[in-house]
Amino acid sequence: MSLAIAAVFAYLASASGLFLRLFNKLHKYTGLFIGKGVVAICLHLGYLFSAFDLTHQDTYSLFLVCNIFALFGAALVMAFYFFSKNLFAVPMVLLFTSIICSGNFFVLPSAESNAHWSLENFAHISLALFSYGVLTLATVLTYQYSFLANRLKHHDLSVLALPMPSLNSIEHQIIGLLKLGCLCLFISIFTGFIFMEDFWGSGQAHKTILSILAFMLFISVIIGHQKQGWRGRIVVSLTTIGISLLTVGYFGSRFIREVVLQAA
Repeated sequence: MSLAIAAVFAYLASASGLFLRLFNKLHKYTGLFIGKGVVAICLHLGYLFSAFDLTHQDTYSLFLVCNIFALFGAALVMAFYFFSKNLFAVPMVLLFTSIICSGNFFVLPSAESNAHWSLENFAHISLALFSYGVLTLATVLTYQYSFLANRLKHHDLSVLALPMPSLNSIEHQIIGLLKLGCLCLFISIFTGFIFMEDFWGSGQAHKTILSILAFMLFISVIIGHQKQGWRGRIVVSLTTIGISLLTVGYFGSRFIREVVLQAA
């Protein structure tokens, strides 16, 4: 548990400093706060390996899955920052991950799960996890683009001094992430059809249907951007709906089964 406590404090310290950095403060300490975020991810990962038997399929409760998703998201935005130097999503994701990690203080590890982790299922779930993280990051960047475009539209040139890429760079990042995320999501859906026995009776059909609907929305954004020049509000709306469908598909049934029904 000490690893989880240290991870939460490191996440909060990193997120707080990077939030200030977004408003052009503490620019000399960017590397320090990024380093704290990396340390937090390592501590969080160490805690999960020490507190849970990750090799056993029956340990994957809803809360552990949330920890894994949040940890992966934090690692993804860090990698994206090192590649693009776009800091916008990092503090928000680190703050969210700290909240998930702090839940370890109050939620006892559960061994109740119906997961089955064959090699095929693991590949399918890994692709789903990666696509979810990439598409979530793309959705967050649409808000960054909308914010900057709106301020510039109202002649607020102060945003040009903020440590953010140009609108064109953000636009290219969003479309690139959407294309990568859609490719991985398509492969994940396809492998799900192949590896899933008794599709309609497996209890997983709703996840696939919601994933397909989300995939169609994200593809429509890519096509609309290329053919019609979609930007701003319509892109924000469609990507937000798409990631919401994925979230409900991935977590909705587990939440009802493991939280709502058990509480009742």
